[in-house]
Amino acid sequence: MVNEKYMEYLTYVKEYLTRNHGIVSPNPKHPFRSRFQHTIRVLHWCFRLADDMEKIDPEVLYTAAIFHDIGYADHENDHHALRSGRAFHEYAKAHNMEENFRNRVERLIYAHSNKELLKRSDTELELVLLLEADLLDEEGAMGVVWDCMTMGNVHASSYAAAYDHIMKNSNKEEENPMVTEKAKAFWEEKKQVAAKFAELLAKDLMIGSPYFDL
Repeated sequence: MVNEKYMEYLTYVKEYLTRNHGIVSPNPKHPFRSRFQHTIRVLHWCFRLADDMEKIDPEVLYTAAIFHDIGYADHENDHHALRSGRAFHEYAKAHNMEENFRNRVERLIYAHSNKELLKRSDTELELVLLLEADLLDEEGAMGVVWDCMTMGNVHASSYAAAYDHIMKNSNKEEENPMVTEKAKAFWEEKKQVAAKFAELLAKDLMIGSPYFDL
């Protein structure tokens, strides 16, 4: 069932991003990336991760997920978390949100870019889930598609160039950064998808054949 409150929040976020030219990535290699679509996917990852989980405030988590990237624009996005927190603060004040709730959501939004917080045992669970959801998006199958679309935009000259890009990005070796068991499992599944794709692609391209040395 659609939550009308979340639809209202998302409508505002979309309008805000549109006004500030924050939906489409300013990177010419990634015109296919939509910050708003990313927001919706992160919200759904939060739904998945928080399902049946106790000792969390889902309203705080889901609201933070919806507003976490509202501060994106066409410039200086290294500071988008700060802009996002301020934008939510303005919205929350204008809509008379309860102060404690507003402060908790703001705290998550301000901190969501600091993925190092996943390594701290004192990080509150709602923030852990938001960080995990943000990282899970655009990995696995989506990461492979991202790599391929990126290589298309730079007019890659061969399939092998796309394979090399995949090996350096969506299929790169990295530790599982997740904290919760559910997120760990999702991460491993995504990495297995990317690894299997790269393995099959290497076979199809005959990577390693000495005949390509001619």
